[in-house]
Amino acid sequence: MISDERLFCVMDTETTGTDPLAGDRIVEVAIVPVYKNKILYKSIYSSLVNPKIRIPAIVEKVHRISNEDIESAPTIDEVFEKIRSFMRRSIMVFHRAEFDLTFIDISAKEIGVFPPTVNYLDTREISKELFGEGKTLSWLAQRYGLEKPKHRALDDALVTAKAFIKMCRQLTEAQLAELLHTWRGKEW
Repeated sequence: MISDERLFCVMDTETTGTDPLAGDRIVEVAIVPVYKNKILYKSIYSSLVNPKIRIPAIVEKVHRISNEDIESAPTIDEVFEKIRSFMRRSIMVFHRAEFDLTFIDISAKEIGVFPPTVNYLDTREISKELFGEGKTLSWLAQRYGLEKPKHRALDDALVTAKAFIKMCRQLTEAQLAELLHTWRGKEW
């Protein structure tokens, strides 16, 4: 079981699609801090993000974020420093980390700042360690008796945080250290 003084921040994003190289962008971000195996509800950060492009109708049906919802939302350059501040002072946790980190990387480059260096854990990778294969967030939610993910950043970050806390109870410190990675931006 992991119980120490480290701050973990679970992050999830919703996007206009799955390919940032083809122009897809972030439309929602949420960060859920976890300290000593407890969610710090008062420190949660969540925001819609105006991607300055249209959300395709097929994608809108998945996360139920409309173009009208994001019209007056802050742009990524307005929320990026807040995201970076969480990344600077914690170990980030994602489900399918490369997806979210690639979008963060592209966002940084678009607004003209260096991509953040991120120490992170991936709950999909942790599930592979615990269950022999990488599991979906829905599978983890069912396994641990949690609410089903809703494809909204805050809801999914909370489910990921709760699953992460439960998975940490099954890991040794050595296993966790082995699963810790550092992202320094993606080579394009």
